Parts: sequence; C-alpha cells; structure tokens
Amino acid sequence: MRRLLLIMIPAALFAQVEVDTVVRLPGRLMQGYFVPELNRLYAVTSDDTFLNVLDCSTYSLRAQIHLGMHQRGGRTHYSWSSLRRKLYVVSNPNIDSTLVIDAMAESVVDTLGVPREWYNDVYLSDLDVRFKPSVDTLYEYECATDSVVRRLPIHCTCASWDSVGRKLYIGQGSYKKLYVYDYLADSCLKVIDVSAVTASYPDACIFSRTHRRAYVSSFQFEPLGSDKVGIVDTDRDTLLRVLSVRVTNGLYNQAAVDERDGKVYIVDCSGSYYYPDTMWVVDCATDSVIKKFECAPFGADAGTCIRWVPWSNRIYLINDFGSDVGGSLVVIDCNTDSVIVPSMLRGGLLRDIQIDPIRQRIFVIGDTNKVYVLRDVEGGVAEEPTSVTPASGPGLQVQPTSGGFDLSYSIASPCRVDLSVYNLTGREVRRLVAERQSAGERRVLWNCEDSVGNPVPSGVYLIRLDTPDFTDARKAVVTR
Repeated sequence: MRRLLLIMIPAALFAQVEVDTVVRLPGRLMQGYFVPELNRLYAVTSDDTFLNVLDCSTYSLRAQIHLGMHQRGGRTHYSWSSLRRKLYVVSNPNIDSTLVIDAMAESVVDTLGVPREWYNDVYLSDLDVRFKPSVDTLYEYECATDSVVRRLPIHCTCASWDSVGRKLYIGQGSYKKLYVYDYLADSCLKVIDVSAVTASYPDACIFSRTHRRAYVSSFQFEPLGSDKVGIVDTDRDTLLRVLSVRVTNGLYNQAAVDERDGKVYIVDCSGSYYYPDTMWVVDCATDSVIKKFECAPFGADAGTCIRWVPWSNRIYLINDFGSDVGGSLVVIDCNTDSVIVPSMLRGGLLRDIQIDPIRQRIFVIGDTNKVYVLRDVEGGVAEEPTSVTPASGPGLQVQPTSGGFDLSYSIASPCRVDLSVYNLTGREVRRLVAERQSAGERRVLWNCEDSVGNPVPSGVYLIRLDTPDFTDARKAVVTR
C-alpha cells in the first residue's frame, strides 16, 4: 500500500474560507462520499480499482478496498444504509453490477447484478430497501439480504425519493413522463407529462422539501442550449411551469437547494472558454428566476459539482475547465447572491465536494490525489457548545433510550428556553420546547418523530438548546 502524506496548512485564508488540512491518498481520485456518523470519507480511484477509506478524525487512511471493476472512470454514485452500515457503489452506468461495501469489515461483501444500470439508486430508510432503475424495470432490493424482492415493469432512467411526501418519482426515459409511486401503498398515484421540458431523458429530481417542489431536467448534453427546467408541485403532483434555463449535465450534478431561504441555484455551463458560466437563482415561493449572475470568468466543462453549505448559507462550486486548464473552487454568498471567492485551489483537477454538517467541514476532492479540508464556520448549528454552559451544571445531555432519546439540561434562572431537532440540512424537524421555564433541572423525551407525528428517517440529527445565557447542541443517530 502506498504511503499516506498528511499536510497541515496554518491559516491559509480565502475570504473567510480556511484550508485546514490537505491529505494525499493513493491513486487519482474521482467522486467521494462522506458518512457523518462514521466520520469517514470514501473516494474511488479514477480507474475504479480501489475505494480509499479516510478516517476524518485523524486524517489517516483506514483501508483501500479493492473493487476490481477496472472501468474507464465514469461518474460514481453512492448510497448509504445507516441501519445496515452498508455502502452501495455504482461507478459506471454501463456496468452490470452494484458493489456492496460492509463499512465495518471494510470489504466488498456482495455484487448486485441487473441488466444495464443507470447512475442513481435510492435508499429508503423507513423501509430499509433500495430501488434501482434499469431501463425497463425498477428493481426493489431488501437491504437486510441484498436480494431482489420485486421487479416493477416500468421504463425508467432514474428514481428520486420525496422523503416528506413518502413518494418515489421515477423518470420514464424517452416517454418523457414522471411516474409518481406510493411505495407504502404499492400503487401508482399519477403519471406527469414532462414533455414540455426539453429533455432526452428525465434526470433524477432535486427537491425543495420545505416548499414541496421537485425540479427536473435532462441528464443529456444538449449542444444547442435548449435545456429547460420543469417545476413540479409535489403536493398535487402537477407540472407548474417550465423555466428556460440551460443545464448541460443534469440538475443532479449542477443544482443545489438552499432550504433556509427557499432558493435553487442552477449552473449554466457554457462549455466554451470564450463565454462565462451563469448562475441562475430560482425562488421556490414564486417559481421564478429572481437573479442570474456570472459565476466563472469562462466556460466550464460538464464536470461541475455544486453543494449548499447550511451552516454558513453558502454555495460551493467546482468549475472544471478540462485537463489542459484545470479547475477552481468558487464560493457564493446566498444572502446576497454574489461571488465572494471567485477562484480558489485553481489549476487542479477538482472532482467533488462533500459536506460534514456535524463538524462543519467541506471536503474538496481532486487535484490528482488530494483531499482539501476547508473550514467555513459562520453561523449554523454546531455540535459543540457555541457559548459557555450554565454555571449550575452541564449543558444539554442526550442519552438514547428504548423510546427515542432522553434529553436533559439545567438552567440557573427563569428564562426563555427553545429546544429543537434539526436534520443535516439545517431544517427544523421537531420543536420540543418553546416557552419560559423556571430554574432547575429539566428532562424531555424525543420519540424520533417529526412535528406531525411521522417517524423520522434513519440518520444523524442535531438537537439544539437555546437560552439567553447559552447555546448547546448535540448529535443523535437514529437507526431503524
């Protein structure tokens, strides 16, 4: 195994974005996947031979998992089962298998073969199943055994999960339809005609869960720039309107949702070095473009990656200018919709951005074999206390119980107390306390349900306590 090199960079500051650490991993890196509950970053090599496992508590290489696919370095898709501690890896849409990684054993434990897979699959935490599109069949896998339990005869190129409405949106390929499937009732609710969207095939949807919207476009490159973006009301399952916004490589790779402000950011990659790239800002409340601005001085290739960082309310964007020129990282302030870092890490072959919302880190993967660890710590929900804890005792304590989580805290004098549960995008899932309380010890039980009484999906949640004197937050991992 090749030696891992860790480089510490003190106070390399780019407009309040700090390069904290640079890690060199074996092999040329492609897309990655960060698992917050394990504090590990997975990154596949460009030849799809190895999956590097980086321990992000020490930035040491835990393992190199031999994949043995030897493909040509297509885009890698991951899905994670927190209940089973399994990582599902698809590294090229032309291969006939999904690799199942046991995260605890750090090894490939199974290969799931279906005729011609597409990039994405969907893991449903409330049922512990995966849905996998494969041209004319939608496969349902039981994750406990990784076996096919159903084959739905649906012509499909993508599947997207609306975790709020508990529905699947399935792109029906060249038929230009979106099939709305109630997987709990095992029934088709509706078929939405999306032919008004200029798309060879519908791509995986992205969702504004707060505003109950789904956005759909094509994953195919349209040389004439005629791509459009469709907006679907996910309460009524109707196509509301179509925006004339060009998308070169699909919304799944070139759009990000700001759930805090209710906006969608879509990158228009010109593909030409003579024209700038444009960022379109769509308002989820009015379903309209409220701003567009230049986000790169000249056109990027189709390898753009974009992420919303909830704690600082910023967009991180990779512009890939090709192997001859390299790429750069752009940072956009969502409060003003303006570029605050026009070019960072310029010249490297940057591939992917992964977010650690618990420890508030941004991982930028690429530049051949590097992982850049960036810090951007303004605002947001932090795991550790953001101010001093009360003098009368410890701050917020979170203990798992058979019914959920037992939350305890102490306040020194009568004051207003707010105690809420947030998901990893920063959206409030449940407000547990919002009142003035007298001094003393307090205990609250969170039963792992949201504000309307539905069980929350498996995953990592942040429980935050706010008083006039102190703020404290702790994580809670829900498994089902």
